[in-house]
Amino acid sequence: MSGKITFVGAGPGDPELITLKGAAALREADTVVYAGSLVNEKILELAGHAEFHNSAKMSLDEVLTILKRDYLAGKMVVRLHTGDPSVYGAVGEQFHLLDQAGIPYTVIPGVSSVFAAAAALQTELTMPEISQTVILTRDAGRTPVPEKESLELLAAHGSTLCIFLSVSDMEKLCRKLLAAGRSPDTAAAVVYRASWENELIVRGTIADIASKVAEAGIKRQAMIVIGDVLRKDGALSKLYDSEFATGYRHHKFRGQTAVFALTRQASLKAAEIASGLSDAVLFVPEKFADAVPSLHTSSFAAGKFGETLDSNWRNYDAFVFVMAAGIAVRHIGKLCEDKKRDPAVVVCDEKGNYAVSLLSGHIGGGNALAHDIARITGGQAVITTASDVQKLPAFDVFAEEHHCVIETPETLTGIAAAVVNGEPVEVEMSARLFEANFAGYPDVTLVKERTDGLILVRSGGSELRLHQPRFVLGIGCRKGITADRIGEVVDAVLEKAGFFPEDLCAIASAEVKREETGLLEFARKMNLPLQFFPAEKLNAVEVPNPSQAAERNLGIRSVSEASALLAAGENARLYVEKQRCGDVTAAIAGGNHGS
Repeated sequence: MSGKITFVGAGPGDPELITLKGAAALREADTVVYAGSLVNEKILELAGHAEFHNSAKMSLDEVLTILKRDYLAGKMVVRLHTGDPSVYGAVGEQFHLLDQAGIPYTVIPGVSSVFAAAAALQTELTMPEISQTVILTRDAGRTPVPEKESLELLAAHGSTLCIFLSVSDMEKLCRKLLAAGRSPDTAAAVVYRASWENELIVRGTIADIASKVAEAGIKRQAMIVIGDVLRKDGALSKLYDSEFATGYRHHKFRGQTAVFALTRQASLKAAEIASGLSDAVLFVPEKFADAVPSLHTSSFAAGKFGETLDSNWRNYDAFVFVMAAGIAVRHIGKLCEDKKRDPAVVVCDEKGNYAVSLLSGHIGGGNALAHDIARITGGQAVITTASDVQKLPAFDVFAEEHHCVIETPETLTGIAAAVVNGEPVEVEMSARLFEANFAGYPDVTLVKERTDGLILVRSGGSELRLHQPRFVLGIGCRKGITADRIGEVVDAVLEKAGFFPEDLCAIASAEVKREETGLLEFARKMNLPLQFFPAEKLNAVEVPNPSQAAERNLGIRSVSEASALLAAGENARLYVEKQRCGDVTAAIAGGNHGS
């Protein structure tokens, strides 16, 4: 029995602004795929028994895989979008692919942020003798707009303009409005996070709105309204200075993060940060718990911050403190033991202007986490690590990123000091790794190419020894697949798992794929050897995710996982289990070089 897929508009932010029909769909849902921090997680509380998936970190194929899988399993699936799905909702491609697959779906509209902004401004967007037309648009940026829909041409109509996704460069936008003939004293307003608790309204004219927005610190997630309809009201909401980011698929830090706050404002900012990170738990004082989503939130009693931190210090890979740096330093000082084991620590101010990497910047990932938080808040990462400041290579970061075993950790400090002091560095490693990571540093020289997985770094009288496992990419694919399609899937798998193309030593698949031209071309593009294994050898390998379809169609229990393990050699293990993206499966196994 098939299930049901429903696209639901979550509304602009206020949980009470979701429609009754949308709320009913959530209460019945077994699965909810929601659009990350753009959706207020308080709304998810309506679907108490459902399994949740945050699509901010997912590709289109990953989203569709969940929708199709759970629909075929007979589940009630809700795809939850912010505002109304039909306005900049990126639902068209999802509808198209579901239509192609013959899978039905329904759509429940939501309250768009444009209408929430009008409500916050207490204005009517269409008023007699002022404007009877409203244009919903966006300015051209990284995503272009059709030439006939340029902001200059649309603004020349003189109608009310509601501009999405364009607040990051208000000065440029206002210059376009003036170039279109709009008067400098035309009324203008910007509404940040309309209907959220930290909603912020800035009013002005085309002449001064850009400077006022900059002063308010608005950088993301705001609706711009231009037109003299705004002059019919003068009400202002309480000001909350905050900002947010949407680029969540670019996280570099991997691990579980605890986000702590002490004040109400800090709790709101901490909630924004936590919802933008891939795996975070929010800790706030009990008296502010009602102000933030309860999903992934824990509260502590008054005066129990230190005790709560102490008991959780070894439970998380990183800590983010939205508070004064001095408070954080005094509390973590007694907990720190060793930079190789201490969690990463980042301190952020209540407005999100700065994310300061305080502890375990390299090995612990504090520097990467600071950059992630800066992207979320629209602020600036503050990094004090000498190699980062001087843009020099950091071999501990290299080892972490490329899954290397550090055989001589005691020499890391000496190597780092030599690098910072400008001493020449000699390395022995594979040419692929060197070209991808160190070719741009004039003081780093490849003195010997190695293919045995051993990496040697010499400088300042110290020698660092690293060892990288032999990583093999196992590929399963449908007949007639193109090299470009395989490349799309592999790129997504590598990014999600924290691997780089240069980490791979080989590609493996089943013997029945030997004549698959797309697979052969992909291997040539990657400049990697391609190894094939017969069915009997593949079937002798124990794998965690055997495929009934492959066994039924090819007589093979596993292609990607089994071939990767065989090619990686004796005692190999799976670093990435089978990832299925429609017509391609991929897995990564690692073993000793020379096995």
